[in-house]
Amino acid sequence: MTTLPQFRFNEQALDASPAALGPLRSSTDALDDRGELHQRMALDGYLFLPGLLDRDQVQAARTSSLERLAEQDLFLPGQPLDEALLKPGVHMRSAQSVPLDNPPLFDLLYGSHMIEFYESFLGGPVRPLDYTWFRAKTPTQDSATKPHCDIVYMGRGTENLYTSWTPLGDIPYEMGGLLVLEKSHLNEELKRTYGQTDVDVYCENEGDAAEIIGRARAANRALTREEMDSIRWSTDGVYSHDPTAVRTELGGRWLTAEFQMSDVLIFSMHTLHCSHDNQTRHLRISTDSRYQLASEPIDPRWIGDDPPGNGIHAKRGTIC
Repeated sequence: MTTLPQFRFNEQALDASPAALGPLRSSTDALDDRGELHQRMALDGYLFLPGLLDRDQVQAARTSSLERLAEQDLFLPGQPLDEALLKPGVHMRSAQSVPLDNPPLFDLLYGSHMIEFYESFLGGPVRPLDYTWFRAKTPTQDSATKPHCDIVYMGRGTENLYTSWTPLGDIPYEMGGLLVLEKSHLNEELKRTYGQTDVDVYCENEGDAAEIIGRARAANRALTREEMDSIRWSTDGVYSHDPTAVRTELGGRWLTAEFQMSDVLIFSMHTLHCSHDNQTRHLRISTDSRYQLASEPIDPRWIGDDPPGNGIHAKRGTIC
């Protein structure tokens, strides 16, 4: 990786030296070798697959998604929609209405290419989670995704669940793509501590937590911000707010690439990852979708016609 721009995280400069930042290894050469793919996932905690998807199909999903976002008056008038050139001051991180009733996006993520890959990789019929995470990153402070592992959000089913991070457009370095921390999935201390937490578990024996949760359940409503802040949770999902401190603590480099439309980055539930700042004037859009063997247990929070997600009925009490 040469002549890199200055990477930033929440407007703070990141170390781009070879000891701190490195390239993702492509695994397109092993697409027809299931055993090799499993060895690389076990060793690296990810599979980077440039060109796995059909570029025209990705473009169709991008266009349909941008059309929905344009209804929110985000983009500069008079500019091509595909440029996704933002009005000044627009701030967003996700747009969960975009995947709803969006056939081109559904076909991309849950149609032939992606499912065929997972059926080959996992060796059997595949069950995706029904919830699609849609990321829309603007060039504003606090839009970068903080370092975390997915297990704390979706760990109530099999751990043999994999995330596909799919860029819906070319993402040069300046636009702030995904970073994965080298060998972080092998850190047993990380898995034994942070990796055992659950964002929907609360301390029912502290304060008024049990009463607050009970009232919200009875009313079938979400917790207010004040109620959330008054409860002690197992975790807020974030491992750290500082990618540099994480690398110093755990070792390894942050790994990334200049992503192209049709690329997919697949990683395990225990692979620590984050994103860096979008330093352009264009909206960066991508999706997270998850896949597992249909025969293995599945996290009930993320399945069904209207997945409950992290709603009030997903909360579990524990004695702290």
